[in-house]
Amino acid sequence: MESQEPFSEIKNLVCDYCWDTVFSTESFRTICTTSAEQAYTTRPWIESAQKCNFCRLLRQDLLAGTNKPFSLSAPEEAFVVHLRFMRDDKGLELRMHTPTSLVRHGYIVCAAEDDVSALHIITREVVPPKNTNLCFFHALKCIKDCARHDKCPELVPAVLPTRVLDCSDPAQVRLVISDPAAREYYTTLSYVWGEDQPYRTTAGNINVYSTLIEERFIPKTVQDAIIVTHELGIRYLWVDSFCIMQDLDEDKAQEIAKIRAYYSQSFLTIVAVGTEHVSDGFLHEHPKWSRNPILLPFRCPDGPIGSMRLYKQFEEVLPHKATEARAWCLEERILSPRCLLFCSHAVQYECLTTHTNINGSSMWLWSNFPMKLPVVATVPVSDPSELNKASWNRILADYTLCKLTKSKDKLVAFAGIAEFFHGLWPESRYVAGLWTHLFPEALLWTTIEGVAQTRYRAPSWSWAAIDGEIGASIIIQARRVLCDVKRCENGLKWEGNLYSEVTSGLLVIETGIMPAIWNTVRFQSIRSKVVIFSVLINFRKSEKSKEK
Repeated sequence: MESQEPFSEIKNLVCDYCWDTVFSTESFRTICTTSAEQAYTTRPWIESAQKCNFCRLLRQDLLAGTNKPFSLSAPEEAFVVHLRFMRDDKGLELRMHTPTSLVRHGYIVCAAEDDVSALHIITREVVPPKNTNLCFFHALKCIKDCARHDKCPELVPAVLPTRVLDCSDPAQVRLVISDPAAREYYTTLSYVWGEDQPYRTTAGNINVYSTLIEERFIPKTVQDAIIVTHELGIRYLWVDSFCIMQDLDEDKAQEIAKIRAYYSQSFLTIVAVGTEHVSDGFLHEHPKWSRNPILLPFRCPDGPIGSMRLYKQFEEVLPHKATEARAWCLEERILSPRCLLFCSHAVQYECLTTHTNINGSSMWLWSNFPMKLPVVATVPVSDPSELNKASWNRILADYTLCKLTKSKDKLVAFAGIAEFFHGLWPESRYVAGLWTHLFPEALLWTTIEGVAQTRYRAPSWSWAAIDGEIGASIIIQARRVLCDVKRCENGLKWEGNLYSEVTSGLLVIETGIMPAIWNTVRFQSIRSKVVIFSVLINFRKSEKSKEK
């Protein structure tokens, strides 16, 4: 392993004064090998700091936290700075402060892989989302490591979706009608449309696309997904806009019903996390992400001199995560056993076992990644049968935070997840987003600042009728619910598809009723759809029924 920069270039990162003080052999080793703070006196500010990265760092950050900003400081004044390296299993951190400041500045310390300092600094910079050999080398390594995970499914060829894109030559892409008997590897794409796609597949152009889809007709995000698929050594890619005939409702209904199979059986799902529009693409560093490290010398304990890269903690621009706010994308990510995430700041890998930057860097892993299917225990439960219920509630709460371009897709975009849980609860019925075996408690969902849709998409007793986050009622934990559900049903746009768009719904319950006063102060932020259950105290059963 050799340093990226020769000695002269490393020395020129700082001024002679800093080189002979902080970065001298004795001083730097003392800072590195002791846990105590080391005091350092800066040089007078009248001397230029433009050519010294360390002086510039002090001017920009440390003096900003004092009661006398640099712009008002006497140019001949010097400052005392306290330095300290903090080391743990996550990596190395440099902390600095002045005696006059209450603010302690922290910096993540990382090293390039080919720098001699990498032997002593375990943290690496993240791999940016660019079309490079380094990116795909690490991505393939993650996939190879995933094959050894006990919890992750085996990588095996699967039945291809009805239609796929042939990516064997990224410059000559065509639409392929799959052979139902064939077993092949394929990737899937999860992304935000964000705008119209005028060249999506229709009944009028499907024959032309089966010969060739001209590059000018393929949006940049899809082009990038084609490149990723090809670089991973996979031939086929499934993308909704090209693999579903977008002008035929029947074809869309049939293909959407297969979403769970498509994503759960794919080799890998490519997720364009930081891309808001399909025309943007994702194989490039995002302009909204600020990544400006401070490069400084690093004297290794065993003698060689390398460099270290400092990133200010907590003050970097947060990565942009467009897909995390979209309902369709959440379902696709939950259903996918393996995801390659092209974030605005880095490329990450996610499976049933891990969520990591592809090169193992610990930097900026902020993503609140969703639960994967099959579900795993996230809360301690004494009764194993409660596990799936808790998992369903968590996924549902995450889903209802997401947005949809078309309101009518509220239940449709959740169909794949519902189908999975139906396999866990085969004796139950799925009705407008609710499970009958969880009645009547399932009717006690609540929402905070939810908005009911004016266009019908679900009955009023279903959470799907509301836009906004929903959760289980607190009443479930405090009261025993006493009622009988006599009748529950819904009409479906596509008969035979239990998870398709809902056209009507009916619920009949039987319970006792009694006079009560609604406490608007206590419950003003909670809108329960079955209010009568919250006042079942001193219950007296009677032969009355109520239809909602």
